[in-house]
Amino acid sequence: MSKRREVLRLLSMGLSQRTVAKSAHVSPRTVIEMIRFCENNMLSYKEALQLTNSELNLKKRKEVNLSSAKRPDCPYIHKELAKKGVTLKTLHDEYVQDCMSTGEDHLQYTQFCNVYKAYVEEKKLTMHIQRKPGERMEVDWSGTKIPIYDITQKEVIDEAYLFVGVLPFSQYMYAAASLDMKSEAWINHHINMFRFFGGVADILQCDNLKTGVISHKKYDEVIYNQTYQEMCEYYGTAVLATRVRAPKDKASSEGSVGYLTNQIMGKLRDHHFTSIFELNEAILKELKVLNDKPFQKRDYSRTYVYENEEKAYLKPLPDKPFEFAIWKKAVVQYNYHVACDYNYYSVPYTMLRKEVDLRISQFMIEVFYQGERIVSHPRVLGCKGKYITLEEHMPQNHKDYGNWNKERIEKWAESVGPHTYRVIHNIFENAKFEVQVYNQCITILKLSDKYSPATLESTCEYILMKHISPIHKNFMMVIDNNQTVKKEDDKKNSGAILRGPEYYGGKGNDQSEL
Repeated sequence: MSKRREVLRLLSMGLSQRTVAKSAHVSPRTVIEMIRFCENNMLSYKEALQLTNSELNLKKRKEVNLSSAKRPDCPYIHKELAKKGVTLKTLHDEYVQDCMSTGEDHLQYTQFCNVYKAYVEEKKLTMHIQRKPGERMEVDWSGTKIPIYDITQKEVIDEAYLFVGVLPFSQYMYAAASLDMKSEAWINHHINMFRFFGGVADILQCDNLKTGVISHKKYDEVIYNQTYQEMCEYYGTAVLATRVRAPKDKASSEGSVGYLTNQIMGKLRDHHFTSIFELNEAILKELKVLNDKPFQKRDYSRTYVYENEEKAYLKPLPDKPFEFAIWKKAVVQYNYHVACDYNYYSVPYTMLRKEVDLRISQFMIEVFYQGERIVSHPRVLGCKGKYITLEEHMPQNHKDYGNWNKERIEKWAESVGPHTYRVIHNIFENAKFEVQVYNQCITILKLSDKYSPATLESTCEYILMKHISPIHKNFMMVIDNNQTVKKEDDKKNSGAILRGPEYYGGKGNDQSEL
């Protein structure tokens, strides 16, 4: 079997061009030649297999007279290419089918592309081949730091970092500076960028920086920063991290970073900015100049392409901008509260010792467990050590103790005795949260009802002397041990034979008189 026939057989099986070339031991060019041979002669792969070897070798392409071939509808092509999933190859196939149905000659794929390219140049449009309008935004940080001076403009007191966003289709750019590259600055830059562009693209492509991507191993799932992922879901866009060491994945932003750094920073190099606000005002002015500047060898600008061909394809912004929040993990403490910024917020007591996620925004604290929000509290600002407790989160026995407080419990302990008061006072002193030890103290003090105040007082004295931990279990051990010792002593005394003084030489039995 000839090599060409083998190629046709493998193609008829639906194998890829690369697989066919490897299996048939031919070059990829030979595979492409056989595919075009079948297309030009309007034959399926199975029909071509019926030809003789000589016919396969001698069959020539059908020559097409360009002047007689049907001209493609370029405005229609340009409009359709803006849609997702539509390529020039797809439109060429449809064009060929249309020509075959009417019996007209058609252009080959290369000729078809050249006609469309000439139309784009003539109408001053943008080629819709590799990029789609509104399909993606690319973002990155510039490595160049911008100095911020003191009020005398002589000493550098801080440094600013440049954030860049770009729409690859129109090359329309956004830039702003901030004093750090932390998560909050990263998120706020995105929010301002969406507002600047007037919409959101389908895909948001970023580099593998920690404020956006936590982990991006070659064969593992990409793990994104939770706040960043939440922001993307809010705006209805999909975040996509570039492959590691693959800057071509976001060549637009890489190019824009260098371009903006050279253009903007070059023009502002002699300015000594004394605040980040002053710097951003200057960047915004230069950014408008660059976006409105015509491309080289073209008489239209980024702004022109953005306004006329891309802006309409961006998704609309939500009514309210995203509110920045940070996520932290916390463990529910024994007093069924979680700590945040030295204040404490209640959760249902059934969540005791479970790990939860806290979403901390400017005015709210939200608690999530396994992805579901279980409670939200107003965030306490301006003070520390405050408890925010909802009654429905408390167990029933704690609700019953709702009227108890430290003063009342210590007053009860003082009525029992000084050692008891000292034990209870020490418990409060060592407790991180008062409410956490209410139940412990009351349980200890109720031992005076079960036994006696004297028994509790003596037990507290022993607890203090031996430095034993003041928990109910230890109190019971001390009380039980004292009772056991007392019973053994009583038993020993009840079995003894007691002799009076007469037996040991009392009155009338003094041997000295003998």
